[in-house]
Parts: sequence; structure tokens; C-alpha cells
Amino acid sequence: MARIGYLRAKRKQEIEEFESKAKIDKTFVDLTNEVGFTRGETLKLMLERIEARDTLVIRSLIDVANDVLGLRSFIATLKELDVDLVILSANEPNILTDQGYEALCFIDDFLKNKAMSQTSMQSKIGRRSEPYPPNFLEVYEEYRRPEKENRISGLEAAKKLSVSYNKFRELIKLFELRF
Repeated sequence: MARIGYLRAKRKQEIEEFESKAKIDKTFVDLTNEVGFTRGETLKLMLERIEARDTLVIRSLIDVANDVLGLRSFIATLKELDVDLVILSANEPNILTDQGYEALCFIDDFLKNKAMSQTSMQSKIGRRSEPYPPNFLEVYEEYRRPEKENRISGLEAAKKLSVSYNKFRELIKLFELRF
């Protein structure tokens, strides 16, 4: 049950300040370049060596991940190993609670799905087309009104949408399609 510290640092002073605040048995440090980038090799080594019931002390979540996926993976590893996490930065939420981790997973999945959707849209050849004209729903409701006397015809609906009658019929079939 060791108390281990990890940080990304550019200067010796940062390491010394961290060690004095964290009160740790061993420190793992990834040295960064001038913009704070590191390959995270020491972080990987620390995660290989950390044991169950150890305590990991970090300055901030920014030190352990570059994106949401990395943060999710890091926290999953700590939960798997039953490692306690202490974050010295007081203004960061405790993400290791079950609710915090679930929220993080949701955000990660959301970002992945959004990225896949955008990639799919960008990979389609040709001009992007919207599936329905902007006023389609209002015109559709007029076309499908329950009272026959207030209903508009298919030709009137197509004219309001500025599409051909055949295109209007295709839109209706697509819109009413059930899976």
C-alpha cells in the first residue's frame, strides 16, 4: 500500500513542489517540452508497476490524459486495480465516483459517435443534400390532416415545398417508413 505520485513537469522546481505537497513514497515524472507535451512513457511504466490498494497522487487530471478517451482508460485502469486517486487541484471534481465515471463514459461515447457521424458525412461524394426541405413537417401535417376539408393535395404540398410531385411522394414514403 504505497503512496505514489505522478506528474508532468518542465522544471525541477515543479517536481520539488509536488513532492512536498503530495507526501509520497515514489515519484514518477514525465518531462514535457515547452508546450507541455510528453509521450507519457513514465505514466505507462507507473501504471504497470502500481499495485492494488496503492494510492496515486496527481496534481491534476490534465497530467494523466490528453483527451476524454485517455482519461476514461486511465480511470478504468485505476478502478480495475482498486487504486485510490488523490487529486491535489481542489477545483477538479472527483471523477472516480461511480456517477462521475458513468458521466465520463457517456461523454466519451458521445464524442466517438459524433466523430464517426462527421467522418461519414465528409466521406460521401458529391454535394450534401438535406433529407427534407426546411418546411417539410408543416406541409406534411397539412397534407395528412384528419379533416378532409382542411387537407391539401399532394400537388399543392409539392408546390409549397418547391419539389416535383414524384419527389414529394418519395419524401412521404421515406418519412413514414417504419422499421
